[in-house]
Amino acid sequence: MYRFIILILILFLSPGFLIAQPTKEQIKQVEEAKKEVKRMKGKPFPSFKLTAIDGTVFTMEELKGKILLINFWFSRCKPCIMEMPEMNDLVAKYKTEDIVFLAPTFDGTDLVKTFLDRRDFDYQIIADVQDFCLELNVRSYPTHFVVNQQGIIEKVIIGYSPLTVGGLRKSVRKLLKSK
Repeated sequence: MYRFIILILILFLSPGFLIAQPTKEQIKQVEEAKKEVKRMKGKPFPSFKLTAIDGTVFTMEELKGKILLINFWFSRCKPCIMEMPEMNDLVAKYKTEDIVFLAPTFDGTDLVKTFLDRRDFDYQIIADVQDFCLELNVRSYPTHFVVNQQGIIEKVIIGYSPLTVGGLRKSVRKLLKSK
């Protein structure tokens, strides 16, 4: 009986028993993807045609001349959820400016709508775009892109910290001054 209890304790306390741990290869792939995304700074944002859940269609070509803040997120991402009130404040602060706030997610439309019934997120939500996320190699969430009026990526922020919104604000102010 004593051995059985010890065996059960070992199983419950062993890493990965209750929560699957990423493999070293998976960690390496995510780190490489982060580096690749960061290297996009200074390059044109890829062309796209995306439809928000409210039916609005966005294309990169039509958005030239505007500042874009693009926030890749998903509904079960705790850091994504934590930053949403601050992202909403950012939308409110710049509502009179020529700025478009897009929030692509690989989550399906129904899941996103259910999520938005419980939480406010004032970006234009674009659901079910897993291919778009993969095309940009976004594998860490949240990931933010600030794109200038010429369609060039000015800033990339991966992850959430207390400095995230400040970094986004600083980039937007710089772009608004250069208008």
